[in-house]
Amino acid sequence: MLNLDARTLLIVEAFVLFLVGGLMLLAALQGRRDRTLVWMSAALLMGGVGFLISLVRGNPAWWAWAISVGNMLLLTGHACVWAGLRVFAGKPLRWRGLLAGAAAWLVLCQWPWFMTADRARLIFFSLMSIAYLVAAGREIWPARREDAGSVRPLLIILAAHGLFYLYRMIAGQVPDVSWLRWSDFTLTMLEGILFSISLSFGVLILVRARAERGYRHAALHDALTRLPNRRALFEQGAAVLARAHREGRDMALLMCDLDWFKRINDEHGHDAGDRVLALFADILRARVRAGDLCARIGGEEFVILAPDLGPLGSLDLADRVRRALAEHVSGATGRLSVSIGIACASVDGYDLDRLLASADRALYEAKASGRDCVRQSAGLAASGQPITLAARTRAVEAGTASSATGT
Repeated sequence: MLNLDARTLLIVEAFVLFLVGGLMLLAALQGRRDRTLVWMSAALLMGGVGFLISLVRGNPAWWAWAISVGNMLLLTGHACVWAGLRVFAGKPLRWRGLLAGAAAWLVLCQWPWFMTADRARLIFFSLMSIAYLVAAGREIWPARREDAGSVRPLLIILAAHGLFYLYRMIAGQVPDVSWLRWSDFTLTMLEGILFSISLSFGVLILVRARAERGYRHAALHDALTRLPNRRALFEQGAAVLARAHREGRDMALLMCDLDWFKRINDEHGHDAGDRVLALFADILRARVRAGDLCARIGGEEFVILAPDLGPLGSLDLADRVRRALAEHVSGATGRLSVSIGIACASVDGYDLDRLLASADRALYEAKASGRDCVRQSAGLAASGQPITLAARTRAVEAGTASSATGT
């Protein structure tokens, strides 16, 4: 192996761990404190202290203490890696598991035979380290498909470190000389340095990817209703419409506007208005299909973009939404209903702006007809496309019901 001074390697390893651990801690304290980075920083700093303590193993007076405390810190460092990824996965900490490795090591160190059996200590330390690495990998394993770019590199880093411990446990020789002169000591130190650096970058990539997903979700969703917003509608809707156009499939756009919403805000306060908006969002989520896109585009206006839904299917969906709101309205909120305008791509075109404009005109007609009703775009009638008697009856019934309640 390379002829490098063992004590120098220990100091270098400790320095690298302190450096990356300190930088990790600074990153964790920027803005909102990221607990994953805090735990990873603790893992690295504990490792650095553990290696510094190992420097005094050559002193007979400190030998037993250095073996006990130094390796306890190193095992706890591996446990902190597991704890950090468990926190990342949104799971509660298991303090017993976190301290189990160090506690078991401390107990075994009270056994004189264990303290003199270098091979037994090597095997036990390696097994405990592998156990923590496997546990850490399991915490992020479920996310490997949806976030492969940041999860898989970290899984590879953990697996490579675990395989190195397996190699040491199986193939490593423990000659009857000072541990500083073991044949694989230099390799062990170099692997530890590479692992600490790789782990730091891997975890930072993982945390940054999650933060970016969170920022993008916040940018594309309405905070109150948790529905996609106008920006998301235009980003996703344009792509869905383009695909439907290529495949020759129809697409319906339903524009919904809550009636009497301003009166609810004025008479019952904005908190009541917010509850109404959240209620209607829940109704949309419950009534639309899995592939439909619901969005709040501003104020009390909502849009449903429904693939493979034509004039008849869109009338049925709009009527279900309208009736569902009527069933959930309580007297405490006052008068509340929804008017809906419908446009279909097969009639009004596959341009999102044009669909929105057509649905908006139909919505205006619904408002002018007395509210609490459904109207389809005039483009449908202009196209000469037939509408069955049942569909026409549903639309007329919706309008008649609203006219009876007044404007």
